[in-house]
Amino acid sequence: MTEEKIQLKLNIDAGTEADNEELEQLTRQLRKRLLELDVESVDFLSEEKVSKGAKGEPITTTLIVTLFAAGGVVTTLIKTIETWLTRDTSVTIEEKNGDKLQMTGISSKEQRRIIDAWISSHTKP
Repeated sequence: MTEEKIQLKLNIDAGTEADNEELEQLTRQLRKRLLELDVESVDFLSEEKVSKGAKGEPITTTLIVTLFAAGGVVTTLIKTIETWLTRDTSVTIEEKNGDKLQMTGISSKEQRRIIDAWISSHTKP
C-alpha cells in the first residue's frame, strides 16, 4: 500500500506590528523546525508568487510542506507549529483542495477541538 503524499501551504502572519524582516525571519525559523520532522520537503513559495516589500525585495512568508499523510506526521507537524507559535503570530495551513486551519499563539479548548478535527480529516488510519 502506498502512502498518500500531500502538500500544505503555511502562511505566517506576525500581526500589523511586524516588519518585513521580522516576518521573513519568523518564516525561516519555522522552516528550520519543520525540516527536523519526517517530512519530504519544506520549501519557500516560489518568488514569482511572493509579494514585494517596500524596496522591491520578495517577502517570504509562505512555506510549502510536502509530507505523507500516514504515520502521525500530520499530527507531529501541527504540534510543532503549535509549540513554535508566539502570542502575536498566527499560521494558516491550507491544503490544495482549499481546506484551511487557522492557528494562533493563544490556544483554547475550542481551538484544540478544531485542530483535532482537522488532523483527523487529514490522516489515514
